[in-house]
Amino acid sequence: MAAMLDTIEGRKIAGHRPCPRLVVDEGGWRFAASQLSAGSWTLLGLWGDTGAVHMAVLDEAAREIAVVTLPCLDGNFPSVGALHPAAIRLERAVRDLYGLEPVGSPDTRPWLDLGFWHVQHPLGDRRNAPAGSAPYPFLPTAGEGLHQIPVGPVHAGIIEPGHFRFTANGETVVRLEQRLSYVHKGIEALMAGASLDTAARLAGRTSGDSTVAYGWPLHMRSRPQWRSRFRPVPSICGR
Repeated sequence: MAAMLDTIEGRKIAGHRPCPRLVVDEGGWRFAASQLSAGSWTLLGLWGDTGAVHMAVLDEAAREIAVVTLPCLDGNFPSVGALHPAAIRLERAVRDLYGLEPVGSPDTRPWLDLGFWHVQHPLGDRRNAPAGSAPYPFLPTAGEGLHQIPVGPVHAGIIEPGHFRFTANGETVVRLEQRLSYVHKGIEALMAGASLDTAARLAGRTSGDSTVAYGWPLHMRSRPQWRSRFRPVPSICGR
């Protein structure tokens, strides 16, 4: 069986850790997307950068992970979500943050930008946001006796804010759509160049109901002396 890197045409980045990375052209990017669509590989992540997009993929059979990078010379890239729906929301986030357009995407709606940022594409070619934004187009539904029930984004609890749009016929829910990211704080940009102490505080503010889960790993790195004070709690299941 050929190694994953041998099946992708591209330029390998020397010394990239913890897994290899290749810079590819659009053909190599589309090949990786086709492997995801066929179920041969698993998508681990898709994110943007200044003038480029990256995709982490896993070959479970070969137990290999690789990062594929595509320079976006014209500000766009072939949509992975057009072949592999799991990438759609990730591509929408890349477009909102960096202004890089996924060509051929089946969903062109914003994801992180809910219309109240004062700038567009804050991590890319920053520009002033338009004065007004169009209403969010929820996916259509067709049928008799349908009605919509909006819930959120403010909830009576400690969960993060989110808007949920139920389309129902009586007690049967025909469609449920979510809108999240109401408390998107720009943590990715704030993390750049931050000290471990500052990064730990930022991580703890990622999600109000998971502050320990997000902040604990960085706190442990910034306070090595804590490691001797805290021991793993034995599982009550004996595992």
